[in-house]
Amino acid sequence: MKMRLLTFMRSAGLLLALAAIVSSCKKDASHSSAPTASTGIMNRPTLGMSRALANNWQLVWSDEFNGPSVDQSKWNIDVGNPGVNNEKEYYQAANASVSNGNLVITAKQQSVGGQPYTSAKLNTSGKFSMQYGRIEARMALPMVQGTWPAFWMLGTNIGSVGWPNCGEIDIMEHVNTTNTILGTMHWNGGNGHVQYGSRTTTTPADFHVYAVEWDTNSIRWYVDNVLYQTGNIQNNINNTGAFHLPFYIILNLAMGGDLPGNTIDNSSLPTSMLVDYVRVYGQASSGPPIGQTITLKGNNGLYVSGENGTQAMNCNRTTAQAWEQFLVVDAGNGKVELQSMSKYVSSENGTQAITCNRTSAGGWEQFTWITNSDGTISLEGTNNAFVSSENGAQPMTCNRTQAQGWEEFRVNQ
Repeated sequence: MKMRLLTFMRSAGLLLALAAIVSSCKKDASHSSAPTASTGIMNRPTLGMSRALANNWQLVWSDEFNGPSVDQSKWNIDVGNPGVNNEKEYYQAANASVSNGNLVITAKQQSVGGQPYTSAKLNTSGKFSMQYGRIEARMALPMVQGTWPAFWMLGTNIGSVGWPNCGEIDIMEHVNTTNTILGTMHWNGGNGHVQYGSRTTTTPADFHVYAVEWDTNSIRWYVDNVLYQTGNIQNNINNTGAFHLPFYIILNLAMGGDLPGNTIDNSSLPTSMLVDYVRVYGQASSGPPIGQTITLKGNNGLYVSGENGTQAMNCNRTTAQAWEQFLVVDAGNGKVELQSMSKYVSSENGTQAITCNRTSAGGWEQFTWITNSDGTISLEGTNNAFVSSENGAQPMTCNRTQAQGWEEFRVNQ
């Protein structure tokens, strides 16, 4: 468990009274005994079930770590100690680098900020989030007593609802020098925190692909495409509604803490976790990617920006950051809404440049998503006119009667 909030622990007590359908667990309990729920509530597959990567997955976001440094248009780099789990590290940017096509997160015995170790933690909050899909990373992990590398996700609404209400999906956790890999989901079962998880074995020091596949029915955990656990979330069973909302991605290397313990092999430091790539896939479809956070690139090669809702939208950004990210919301009747920075894009009924400043969505904030033969998309407003990038030369409009070059956009390019 990566988010054990201490204030929540103090108010709820260490031992939570859980619903009868799930096992009790301590807020600071080790993953070594991840609870399982009653038969018929959660589904455990036959171990060793392997499968080829489904051919209907479509890549929607990735970082191949081929640049000279961490791409901060994709990742935030945390600073400080998170104040949870009794961890002993101070996170800082200096411990995250890119080398030989890998992200390198290095833990050191180094006193900073009152902590005896330094390390790094990256996340995509506000830059990329995903609702359903396949999320995977190819990684090689340290085999050192006291280390706790993790690849995981949190619900994007954590700032408003807190943990565990936001939900947490631990795609991969590893501690110390064991060959055990942990996969766990955490949420509020209705009376407080509950978790469901399992484990498998591999050779963590070698590169392996760790993944979850997540849809409206279940979350499934894989190592090298071998399925080892399935969690049932169909119809919000066991109050699992948190897992039907967008999540963002986290990579970190903690030192010490409740799970690995605080016996740390200083003689083996510094040590690193290597990440060859992180890739996110959605279901290939000619329809809109409902629930996904996307970018839109015009045929001028520049990104559409919501301008933080402070002015008319433009298509003139060379990189995609927070203002250039849009959540695709199902508006019903085959239409979508686009939301950035908690505000909706409006066509302004074609009477003025389009904006992204509406706090609620009505007709002018709804669009028909059209997939073109070349893979681009066009957006048609309820005024029966198309959104235009205006080639980046002026603010965008929704008044074109035909969709041609300036009215065509590439998604997540």
